[in-house]
Amino acid sequence: MTTDRVTPLLRGALLPTLVVAALVVAASTVVAGSRGLVGASVGAAVVLVFSGVGLLAMRAVRTMYPEVVLLVAVGSYFVRVVIFGGLLAILGTVDGIDDVLNRTATALAVLACVATWLAGELRAFVRMRQPIYDFDDRPSASSTTGGANSSGGAS
Repeated sequence: MTTDRVTPLLRGALLPTLVVAALVVAASTVVAGSRGLVGASVGAAVVLVFSGVGLLAMRAVRTMYPEVVLLVAVGSYFVRVVIFGGLLAILGTVDGIDDVLNRTATALAVLACVATWLAGELRAFVRMRQPIYDFDDRPSASSTTGGANSSGGAS
C-alpha cells in the first residue's frame, strides 16, 4: 500500500489545469492578440507554480506527524498568498505593463486555472477514498472504566 497521498492530488489537479490553461491562452490570443497571449500565459503560469509548490511542500513532509503536515500546509498557503499579493502589487506599479500584457486576460486565466486546480484536487481527493478519521487502536477512557461515565449523566 502506498503512503503517497499527494501525487494523486497533484496529478488530478495538474492535468485538467494544463488543459484549461491552454484553452484560456488560445482564447485570449484570439481575442486580445499578443498582449492576451502574454497576459493569459503569465496568469496560468503563476497559478501552476504557486499551486504546485503547495502540494510539493506537503509531499516533502508527508511522512512526518500530522501536525507538521498541517503546519506546512497552512504556512505554505500563507507564504504563497503573500508572494502572490506582492507580485500583483509589483505588476501594478510597472510602467508600460499594459503594452506587454492584457490585464483582463491575466485575471481570467488566474480565475479559470484556480477554479480548475481546486476542482481537480477535490475530485482526486474524493476518488482516493481516504478515511478522514483515525483508526486508533488504543483503548478509550470509557472502555477502561467500564463505560460508567460515558453516557454523560450525573454520578
